[in-house]
Amino acid sequence: MVDTSKYGCARIVSRRDVAADLWVVRIRCDEAVPFRPGQYLTLGLDVEGRVIERPYSVCSAPAEEEAEFFIERVPGGELTEPLYRLQAGAELLVRKRSKGLFLKDAPIPAEPHVFVSTVTGIAPFVSFLRALRAGIDGGDTPAVPILALQGAARSEELAYADELTALADAAPWFRYVPTVSRPWEDPDWRGELGRVEDVLRTYADEAGVRAGHGGVFLCGHPGMISNARAIMRRAGLADAQVREEQYWPD
Repeated sequence: MVDTSKYGCARIVSRRDVAADLWVVRIRCDEAVPFRPGQYLTLGLDVEGRVIERPYSVCSAPAEEEAEFFIERVPGGELTEPLYRLQAGAELLVRKRSKGLFLKDAPIPAEPHVFVSTVTGIAPFVSFLRALRAGIDGGDTPAVPILALQGAARSEELAYADELTALADAAPWFRYVPTVSRPWEDPDWRGELGRVEDVLRTYADEAGVRAGHGGVFLCGHPGMISNARAIMRRAGLADAQVREEQYWPD
């Protein structure tokens, strides 16, 4: 029996398959679950009378009527395997409270931000950027300089590349740099090469991030986060200048 005091119901509105084992899904909850950019919602399924659940960072802005998620299928995953099979119209469970502290300290007024992610780790940054742009367009929020670096094995995994590139073209305060680490599997790629942490120092320097000035926000693979934090520490940044959100334990 599902505990209705903890869980609400939601329905999948749309699904966009990005690459093998990667997809974007939008859901509409029966009861709105308020959140801020950087937080996550807990999605679940009732499997033979037992609720299986996992947290997922929200890609959509808080003002959007539907919640959007960028999900990676984990082979044999207790939840991602059945989630992967769901199409538009299917129902799932959502905890009634959002959680998470990531991006709570952003924006740092008038100082550069560097957002660093691997594949699905772009999710909280997409939410933040959508909300920020909506505020700027409405005249409510001052722009802050933001650089988003995203790493992937192949360019097909960059689910929000078109959206972020269009934002970079339209907004002088934003720059987007994707990088691919397996170019031999992506012969048409003409962008940056290497792991995202390999290019971090160069772009952070260009963005003006330095000791006591600016912030670096890391989200995604724990190995990337560990390497990137060490790089920024060697650059002189204090621990408080580098925030992180790991998607699974190291």
